[in-house]
Amino acid sequence: MKDTGIWLRQRFERPARRLVGFVAFAALIFAVLLGRLIDVQIVHGAEYRAQAEANQIRLIRVAAPRGLIVDRHGKVMVRSRPSFVVALVPSLVKHLHRELQSVASTIHLSPAKLEDRLYHHNGVNYRNFAEVQTYEPYGPVVLARNLSVADVARLSELLADLPGVDIEVQAIRDYPYNNVGSLMLGYVGLITASEYKRLRPYGYSPNAIVGKDGLEYEYDRYLRGRPGGQRVVVDAAGNVVAGDRLPDKAPVPGDTLELAVSLRLQRIVESALAHGVQRVQRGESVSGAVVVEDPWTGRILAMSSYPNYNPNDFALDRSRKISFYLTDPAQPLFNRAIAAATPTGSTFKMVTGSAAITVGVIRRNQIVYDNGEWNCDGYLARDIVSGGLGYTSFVPALAASSDGYFYRLSMGLGLKRLRKFALLYGLDARTGIDLPGESKGNWPTNAWMMKNYGLPQEPSDACFLGIGQGAMQATPLQIANIASAVVNGGTLYRPHIVTRILSPDGRIIKVFPPVIIRHVPVTQKSLAAVRAGMAQVTSAVGTAYGLAIPGFPFAGKTGTVETDGGNGPNTTWFVCWAPLKHPKLVIAVYVDRSGGYGANVAAPIARKIMIRYFRLKV
Repeated sequence: MKDTGIWLRQRFERPARRLVGFVAFAALIFAVLLGRLIDVQIVHGAEYRAQAEANQIRLIRVAAPRGLIVDRHGKVMVRSRPSFVVALVPSLVKHLHRELQSVASTIHLSPAKLEDRLYHHNGVNYRNFAEVQTYEPYGPVVLARNLSVADVARLSELLADLPGVDIEVQAIRDYPYNNVGSLMLGYVGLITASEYKRLRPYGYSPNAIVGKDGLEYEYDRYLRGRPGGQRVVVDAAGNVVAGDRLPDKAPVPGDTLELAVSLRLQRIVESALAHGVQRVQRGESVSGAVVVEDPWTGRILAMSSYPNYNPNDFALDRSRKISFYLTDPAQPLFNRAIAAATPTGSTFKMVTGSAAITVGVIRRNQIVYDNGEWNCDGYLARDIVSGGLGYTSFVPALAASSDGYFYRLSMGLGLKRLRKFALLYGLDARTGIDLPGESKGNWPTNAWMMKNYGLPQEPSDACFLGIGQGAMQATPLQIANIASAVVNGGTLYRPHIVTRILSPDGRIIKVFPPVIIRHVPVTQKSLAAVRAGMAQVTSAVGTAYGLAIPGFPFAGKTGTVETDGGNGPNTTWFVCWAPLKHPKLVIAVYVDRSGGYGANVAAPIARKIMIRYFRLKV
């Protein structure tokens, strides 16, 4: 009996314990749910309500006006202007073909043209309208831009019967001086599929207008602004709820770029380069570039490349013009100022000369006999000027650009030291200018020679590298930067175009102070000797004799480069600074395959720039 009582007691205690456990578990679940409910409804209620509303609201975007680009004096070089566009919101369209027909007849375009723009935009090709509605339900897809006031008036009367069709005022990029500074400023265009994939995390839309080149590309994140537009309510299926319209969101204009560039100087440079190139064109395409730099800061005061283009053609989507730019053998979209790397001729003697004096290969006043040739490790290199200068020293030899004299210096330096100083002056490296597409040029090594020509580098190569010939290459920007270092005592600056970024209301967002790359380790005596030699460029012994400007002395160095092994037209160079005593600017001029010599092709372009910029009477 006793055992039976124990068994009964245990039998009834087990369900009781299970019940208690179940109740405790249920209470725990209830507490968790209650806590979550409190969190959702009370603690984060407002936040979740805002998220829910956001999920029901869509923004039919309108691009913000891009920011201004102004010169150093505040003169507008690039702006945005209002333009009427007709756009389509795909999710609102009821009868596509009827609506396109109506729009086309009203604005005098073919329906096929509008369909082409609807199905092929932003680098994406849609097969049908259903795909457009799926991937871009709220668009807006722009069908036509730059509508006339008359077109807008006629179309406005029909909008009530054209659901999904809208007339918008959008900002369109405007370059009031057309081609002036185009290779530096750049251009804009519709974002492509690959660009959208890369930029989508930064808030770009599939219909965004983005910078494609130049400053427009480099500073796009500042210039683009923040888009606004029409806010609409959508249902669970993503369809727009008719009649439930919210206040529009105003776009925020982009920031302003303030440049070191002088618009007046830029226009002078553009004109002088174009006339100088056109003067020597004889059936064959001739191109060139000019860089003007402040030698004391590295800031770019003007930059031009020829031929150039009108960026308004890209802003207005003028397809024929754009096609011409892309296929023209003269390559008007190629910025030769920063990307055309070629041998520089005797302008490189600035480097060879300062290096040779620094390491003791020659002294400034040391007299040597120049017979116009030099034995370059078994190869007899001759000057194009027969006979040489006779007894001479560094300053007149640089003024006269004696190759025979500089063969001597180049061999004295040798390949290793020539390369060392070339690189210290910034060759074979990008300067870091705030533009895309810069070339680093080239300074050949034995490995480079073996890779490209299958031949080892010879000691005699120093003779030709030292006078800016052979396989060395530099850009006009690099040569201007070297000259600036010669002027300022050996400081190599990083060239820069933008000086400040300002908000639309004028608040300073960012300032770009001068940046020093390095101090070139050459002696001040060597730089003084180079400056003295270049100061005599227009003297009776100088290579630019006859180009002096009365009452306005300047310093310079000509350069002439053979092409096609001496069988092609010469490429010509000239680098200078002015005024002589207190230089305000350095000018590098490059004219590719122009024929002639630096003295009669490139130097007159620089001379014209100085005369007009300093308002000189000649």
